Amino acid sequence: MTQGIHLVSNGKQSLEHFVSVAQTVSPYVNYIHIREKHRTDDELNKWIDELVKKGISKEQLVINERVALAVQTGVKGVQLTDQSEDVSSVRTKHPNLLIGRSVHSIEEAQHAARNRVDYVIFGHIYETNSKPGLAPRGLKQLEQLSKSISTPVIAIGGITPERVESVMAHGAQGVAVMSGLIDSEKPIEEAKHYLGGVRHGYSC
Repeated sequence: MTQGIHLVSNGKQSLEHFVSVAQTVSPYVNYIHIREKHRTDDELNKWIDELVKKGISKEQLVINERVALAVQTGVKGVQLTDQSEDVSSVRTKHPNLLIGRSVHSIEEAQHAARNRVDYVIFGHIYETNSKPGLAPRGLKQLEQLSKSISTPVIAIGGITPERVESVMAHGAQGVAVMSGLIDSEKPIEEAKHYLGGVRHGYSC
């Protein structure tokens, strides 16, 4: 199951803070993404070790872009971007790896789907501080993209618990969350709110 809630690190928080949040919300999220582009493989190995020490299963962990590291460490999956190795190449070499692809257009999503990606992350849907000055793609584009492929679409960008039902009503099968959980003073309560929105979206 690739749907549900994806917690994504934001490249700004400390290891200690992210591990604390991840440990707290892990029962309520489906996947935990280590998205730390500026860090070395050795640093990312440490992140994985610390998360596992806190009881988080490698089956919940996804590494951004670093295919070799994902395979070496035995985590569940890898999140690819337009700067990464192509989905088809990774799928051929690592058929058992969970593969996600970050996309920004219908064409990118369709290409990834043809190459047997497990899910795509599409955004940003709403205005967000992580993308200052960039216009959001919005619910209409999300709906158009979701209808263009059968692959699960995970929405990202400015998604609060109150917006979860709207994005799912427009075709998303889950949400990716960064600051909404990482910067929250009460991450466990927020995670429960996100989960409630996802479950309601499934039932509609």
